[in-house]
Amino acid sequence: AFEEEVGHEVIVPKYYDIMGAIGIAMLAKDEMKRTGNSTKFKGFEVSEEKFETTSFICKACPNECEIIQIKANGKVIAMTGDRCGRWSNSVI
Repeated sequence: AFEEEVGHEVIVPKYYDIMGAIGIAMLAKDEMKRTGNSTKFKGFEVSEEKFETTSFICKACPNECEIIQIKANGKVIAMTGDRCGRWSNSVI
């Protein structure tokens, strides 16, 4: 029925359910070639890293936000939970 509506053969690829992911990967590849930017992909071995979270209450202002620290192999890689940006903007 759909072929009749569009007027030509419709091909459904074997991996139709991931075509969007394949398409965006192709676009990202082209964009990286065009701009010369490098990837931030950390590699599949990232699954071997030890991740943990800790938290503390910030006393820098009356908000007393609970700050969540995300650590990879003991190194703080991200902080979140602040309302003012004091902590979330401090980690590279």
